[in-house]
Amino acid sequence: MAILNNKFPSPIEFFLEIPLYASFEADSNSELIKEIESFKDSIDAFCPKCEKHSTFKKLLGIKEPVLGYLQKAIKDKTNPAINKSQNSKLNPLQELKMNNRIFNLNFCCARNGSHKMHFCFKIDNGTIQKIGQYPSIADLNMTEIGKYRKVLGEKNYKEFSRAIGLVSHKIGIGSFVYLRRIFENLVEEAHQEAKKTDAWDEEIYNSSRVNEKIGLLKDILPESLVKNTIIYSILSKGIHELSEEDCLNHFNSLKKGIEIILDEKLEKVKKEAKVKETEKALSEIKSKLK
Repeated sequence: MAILNNKFPSPIEFFLEIPLYASFEADSNSELIKEIESFKDSIDAFCPKCEKHSTFKKLLGIKEPVLGYLQKAIKDKTNPAINKSQNSKLNPLQELKMNNRIFNLNFCCARNGSHKMHFCFKIDNGTIQKIGQYPSIADLNMTEIGKYRKVLGEKNYKEFSRAIGLVSHKIGIGSFVYLRRIFENLVEEAHQEAKKTDAWDEEIYNSSRVNEKIGLLKDILPESLVKNTIIYSILSKGIHELSEEDCLNHFNSLKKGIEIILDEKLEKVKKEAKVKETEKALSEIKSKLK
């Protein structure tokens, strides 16, 4: 994949958000790369096996894939990972460490040590890529978005899943198509509710642009959607004008924007359920006290 044009990601962003094989310029970001290689902190992430958020702690020590690569590099002095322009006094292992290399980072879930998280990075020809990950970005996200299934409905839930799946396979424009459809479906859901009111003017609505339609539905739509209509504008621009790399760069921000809207809908559903439960309980108490 081509080198991404946005800022060099933080270690956490590189671990959990950046898709495989997205390349970043390495030589001018050596200090930032050191932060990744020497990363000793914990990662807060969703554990697919625990099915809840957890803390993943760093596992120390060189693992087999990295060790095997280093041993092969030492044995085969013609390995392209060795930069021949380096000081000839350096042995192959030292040269590998100085320039091109592959390194792994491994973590275990604090809830259950058998639940692991692995990342593999490659530095080659002046770029750095994440070339391996388990669980995949799709696995991490697919499990986590399950909480939105009820407020999304099956159709929108499948489209949200497809958007995430496409990004994990480095398809940015296609992912934008599904995110925009989810946004449009949320607006249409409010539209159908508004049509039931006596004061609703369907003719005005049909002749309005998307931003204007959202304004007409502002009392029904989630506040976060009304305030962030730019999400729709960016998604539309992405489908028609932006490159795959641009869409991949912006996907996580737009996904989070959609999730904020869904969080608000989810909170509303929970509140309504709590109100009904409380009203029922109070009614039962009243009947018993008579």
